[in-house]
Amino acid sequence: MTYQSSLCANAFSQQTFIVTGGGSGIGRCIAHELAALGAQVIIFGRTEEKLQRVKLEIEQDGGQCAYRVGDIRDSDAV
Repeated sequence: MTYQSSLCANAFSQQTFIVTGGGSGIGRCIAHELAALGAQVIIFGRTEEKLQRVKLEIEQDGGQCAYRVGDIRDSDAV
C-alpha cells in the first residue's frame, strides 16, 4: 500500500520548517511528510546517528534536509 498525502503536491514549496525530535517517531514522520510536499526541512534532535539516517532517507526520496544536534531542553543549544 502506497501512502498518499491529503495535501496537494508541492504544498510547502519554497518554505523551510524546523522539526524537533526529527530523528524518530512522530517528528521523523512529519519531516518526511513536509519534505515530500516540497519543503526544506531542518531536523533537530539529541542523537546524531538518528538524524543522519533520517536526512539520508529524505534525500534518497528526493527531498531537502539538514540537521542540527542538541537538546531542546537546553536553551543555549536551541
